[in-house]
Amino acid sequence: MNSKIKTYIGFAINKGDVVLGLDNIKKCKKFPKLVVIANDASEKTKKEAKFCCQKFKATLIECGKSVEELVAKPGVKVFAMSDSNLIKAILQNLDEDFNCVEVVN
Repeated sequence: MNSKIKTYIGFAINKGDVVLGLDNIKKCKKFPKLVVIANDASEKTKKEAKFCCQKFKATLIECGKSVEELVAKPGVKVFAMSDSNLIKAILQNLDEDFNCVEVVN
């Protein structure tokens, strides 16, 4: 896994810019610009995450590794971010562990 991406996500968590879980993303007041979902999430969760991305005009990335490991919270399958600079850095450093599913400009 790209350690730069993990570092950028850590920065976002410390900044308070990460929203964990699909239910929290749906009622998010700050519109997320990036949604990251685990590849082992259920099809229903993936479908709802894709709908949220279309609603918020956000980019959707599927993570080949554990999202729980990225955010250091057990049971988390999806999270969102809104910081444009960190998102840009993440998108520039995507590797084989991350699959950009949907890009919305």
